[in-house]
Amino acid sequence: MNHLLKCSLVQKIPIELIYLKGSGDFSQRTVIVRKIYEDRVLVYCMQKQQVRTLKIANILSGDKVRRKYRYA
Repeated sequence: MNHLLKCSLVQKIPIELIYLKGSGDFSQRTVIVRKIYEDRVLVYCMQKQQVRTLKIANILSGDKVRRKYRYA
């Protein structure tokens, strides 16, 4: 997971995360990592268009955003 976060930070590419919120609900977010701390990560959330702080321990899954192509 740390490799994916560092990749987003260095290359400034969006990644998709599945995150466990404090209320116990799951959240799928498309984010770009801004800064990595010891136990938290500062991200820009594409849906909310706001900077968010996420606990690394609550990130359940992550992957690079796959572009969807349309064929004529």
